[in-house]
Amino acid sequence: MGIVKRENYIQIQGFMLTDLHLSGNDLLIYAIIYGFSQTGEGVFDGSREYLAEWCNASLSSIKRSLKALQEKGLIKQVFHSKDNLTVK
Repeated sequence: MGIVKRENYIQIQGFMLTDLHLSGNDLLIYAIIYGFSQTGEGVFDGSREYLAEWCNASLSSIKRSLKALQEKGLIKQVFHSKDNLTVK
């Protein structure tokens, strides 16, 4: 059984396409992080493995997408441990 459950979902909003011009894994990862960031502390506190499962992608692909999103100024890594990633 994977990390992503049948009842989990993500929401892709129009501005992510029209304003941010995101696509592929970058779009999916941003949508996941954005969704988690709307509650509580405004951060996504999850694993790269979780993102990889959502994107059906390798961990190296996830790392590249996270780096690209950071370089575009769309997310900011605020804490990193071996297993978890926290981004704004």
